[in-house]
Amino acid sequence: MKILSKSLLSSLGLNESQAMVYTAALELGESNMQQLARKSGIKRTSIYNFIDELKSRGLIIETKKKKHKVYSAIHPRQLLEIEKTRIVELERTLPELLAIQNKSKIKPRVTFYENIEGIKDVYADMLREGKEILAFEDLEHMQIALPRSFYEHFPSERARRGISFKSILRDSPEARRIVGKNKHLLRQSKLLASADWRTEINIYGEKVALMSFRAKIPFCVLIDDRDIAETLRLAWQELWNNLKTPII
Repeated sequence: MKILSKSLLSSLGLNESQAMVYTAALELGESNMQQLARKSGIKRTSIYNFIDELKSRGLIIETKKKKHKVYSAIHPRQLLEIEKTRIVELERTLPELLAIQNKSKIKPRVTFYENIEGIKDVYADMLREGKEILAFEDLEHMQIALPRSFYEHFPSERARRGISFKSILRDSPEARRIVGKNKHLLRQSKLLASADWRTEINIYGEKVALMSFRAKIPFCVLIDDRDIAETLRLAWQELWNNLKTPII
């Protein structure tokens, strides 16, 4: 019997035992519980524990023939139709869910992201948001902390999506190198002579991302609050207005 890949199991939302039973029913066409257990290699007592779930999800169909229960799997193409129906249901309930979310916006939402993968998630959120980004950056330490491929990919992907970027950079050789590429990356920069920051702050939409590259494990605190974002945006703008545009 063919074993389904882990990625397929994940997309179907099935564990290994459930997938083996569904696959066995698919191969058999119609079968009783004993045949299903023999083909799948899963004990009947175990199948009884989750067969109702497979039935309720529409993956397994139970019928009666001569007073005996028989089971069959739905056609694989019907799986797609089931998912389409779920999407339609989700779209129908989305306004209600959004209304609940809006009520919670009185409180700022704070999320902690740890390590490089967590920080990548925050950068991905900036791309999804699609709003102008205002930043304080220490590129020397960012370059050390982030993989080079990502460090160079994000600016070009951001520019490709038409997201403008204005940055106050701690003056350093790396900062001056980056400024030289601004024209092609929808970016404006100004330099600030300062000791090491080892941090980055990004203000976008109603969010503020506070990143630290000081520790062995980089992290980011993401604050989703309109007032905090607007206050920091005003402070950033005030400093920006008082800095000269670098001549590189």
